[in-house]
Amino acid sequence: MNVIERVGSSAIVQSGTVAYTYEASESPRDFDRYKTVSNDNLNWSSQHNFIGDYVVYPYGSNNDLPEQIKEVVQNNNLAPGILTKKTQLLWGSGPALYRDTTVDGKRQRVWEEDEAILNWLESWDFEDYLLRLCVDYQHMQGVYSRIIQSRGTRVGNNFIARLEHIPTDKARLASLKAAQSKAATHIVTTDWSFATPDALSEYRAYNIFDFTRPFKHKNAILYSNMYSFCTDYYTVPDLYGSMEWLRRSTAVPLIFKALSKNGINLKYHIVSPQQYWDDKAEALRSECVKKGQEYKESMLEEYKDGVLKTISKVLSGEENTGKFLHTSKTIKIEGATLSEHGWEVKVVDQKIKDYVESQIKIADRADVAVTSGIGLHGSLGNIAVNGKADSGSEQLYALKNFMATGIDIPEMIITKAINYAIKANFPTTRLKIGFYHMVPEKEQDVNPKDRMKNN
Repeated sequence: MNVIERVGSSAIVQSGTVAYTYEASESPRDFDRYKTVSNDNLNWSSQHNFIGDYVVYPYGSNNDLPEQIKEVVQNNNLAPGILTKKTQLLWGSGPALYRDTTVDGKRQRVWEEDEAILNWLESWDFEDYLLRLCVDYQHMQGVYSRIIQSRGTRVGNNFIARLEHIPTDKARLASLKAAQSKAATHIVTTDWSFATPDALSEYRAYNIFDFTRPFKHKNAILYSNMYSFCTDYYTVPDLYGSMEWLRRSTAVPLIFKALSKNGINLKYHIVSPQQYWDDKAEALRSECVKKGQEYKESMLEEYKDGVLKTISKVLSGEENTGKFLHTSKTIKIEGATLSEHGWEVKVVDQKIKDYVESQIKIADRADVAVTSGIGLHGSLGNIAVNGKADSGSEQLYALKNFMATGIDIPEMIITKAINYAIKANFPTTRLKIGFYHMVPEKEQDVNPKDRMKNN
């Protein structure tokens, strides 16, 4: 019986008494071109799609970067918890109103209350809106807010009724075809995965919010984001550079699961060139076009399963003694670039102890790389290197450093739309909304009755 368990581009295949690991690999001689995220190259600005009267600027080369980030993160055992921790640290004690002031040459926040502003905020559950934006920001470093005006605006009573969170996977920047402008002027929302049949027809287009004229459009959307160097339109999220480590970290538990569950030793490790699957995907797309069908990623996965099962028939069973699997390797020369493409079948050394220890080392290194890539100190993300936790003073120093450098810019981006709305609705106020944080102190500096162990 063939059993295939896959996470990302890695898989465990079991057939009778044989089991092997499989992965789609890039050529080491042409890594940048054929790495497993090659479809996510950063040259998005030169691409565009069309929907209705609009030119849409894709987020990722296949317009699916948010979905890819979601898949890689949620399949990982470490990343979701670290991102949740970052959200909790940013949130602190929650949102509150403040005004900036200067005391003895130092900038400080004075936290205040304003009944009129608080009544408006509580009328549309602003806390849930801000929390959703915090989560989106930690994943994508960009957030969408829909600004909805009250009905009184029609008769001259300008007022923003509420703000609404728009998920990052549902919104894309766009401009009118007729305008022939590369500058984004609209935001189009729909199911960009086209999982629903009416996704192309049931789209909505909104003007981009103009903070200089906040009541210009009845409904508008503001995309607030961290600027990425030399990148137009969208932010390249911090997680982008850690995607390979995330995939590697995710694959290790899958291998251990097969070892523990089946009690068998891995005999082979199959490595295939990523270019092979890229070419096959393109062939399947062309075939679907000819047949008038919609191409789905599951078609490529089904084809992969068939190939893996075919390989397992060759590698397993006593009756297959004498059979062999033929593979070929191609060297392609393009200018000064030497590319190597070919399948490899590697026999796994049956010294399982060494194999397991090497996988644990890979997992440990991946955990450190993921934590660094996400931008949170290991002690704050509950990451213990070599089984050793950081001391209390190290954790306190890491927390203070994060609060000093890791909060202000994310807060500014997340609260940009709501602070524009406060200024528009209450033009005479100097108040803004931000996240309140308690200043951390050493336990010996805290009154004994207020220490954590006594509370």
